[in-house]
Amino acid sequence: MPELDLEETLERLQQAVIKGDAKSSIEIVHECVDNGITAQIVVNRGLIPAMDIVGDRFRRNEYYVPEVLIAARAMKSGLDIVRPLLVEESVESLGTVVMGTAKGDLHDIGKNLVGMMLEGAGFDVYDLGIDCSVEKFLAKAEEVNADIVGVSALLTTTMVQMKRVVDAVHAAESPANGKVIIGGAPVTQQYANDIGADGYAADAASAVALAKRLVGIEVEMSAEEAARALLLEVRDLYETAIRKDKAEDIREGVLEAKELAEEARDKGADLIELQRILDAIDRELAVQA
Repeated sequence: MPELDLEETLERLQQAVIKGDAKSSIEIVHECVDNGITAQIVVNRGLIPAMDIVGDRFRRNEYYVPEVLIAARAMKSGLDIVRPLLVEESVESLGTVVMGTAKGDLHDIGKNLVGMMLEGAGFDVYDLGIDCSVEKFLAKAEEVNADIVGVSALLTTTMVQMKRVVDAVHAAESPANGKVIIGGAPVTQQYANDIGADGYAADAASAVALAKRLVGIEVEMSAEEAARALLLEVRDLYETAIRKDKAEDIREGVLEAKELAEEARDKGADLIELQRILDAIDRELAVQA
């Protein structure tokens, strides 16, 4: 049997994950294991760098949710093979995350993507599924000594459950070290601030960076990431504004979002996405005029 070219093999593994080729990912991981390559090398030099690239492409709008999901599944297919070996090698994870969808909410696509991305980044993830009570979050967090609890919601009616989880985790002594992060389509940074959550992420790539920061890993924000963060802040300001009751409060909030949008444009935010938000802002201002 010819000697395995480690660098070439790891490059093939990365490309398989990036392209979402689960079959090749499985074959290459088996090839590595059969040739005595440690699980740590497979994960740290193959799977994780691949998902870093996928996350970077997602932030730059070069990849969208379907591509990221396919890549994450390819990564997970490979990770499932080496997971038992990681335990044998006693490879230290970045941290432990317990996550689930809020009580009363049955949506899980975004949560599932975040979970796979976190696993790809080196976290141990315990996914509780959908319709999770406060007690379920707390019990699992205590059981696995979680570093972070993550709560997702798609329905505005279930967002109130997030505050109950935040309050319960903050009041408890042991689980999650008091760290709760939230996310989901109707959720904003302002809402996270209002309920006392320890972080908010607008997408899966941002959730990984947030989780790393919460466990003490320094993650520098590039100019592109800063521009995207500003763009998401514009979106959050607009969506928060249009939910207000009084017309003057709506107009004030929408104008604030429009002003910040100009700053986002100057910082290099994605122009297509930014224009979509600006068009919505202009329509709202026309209604309020």
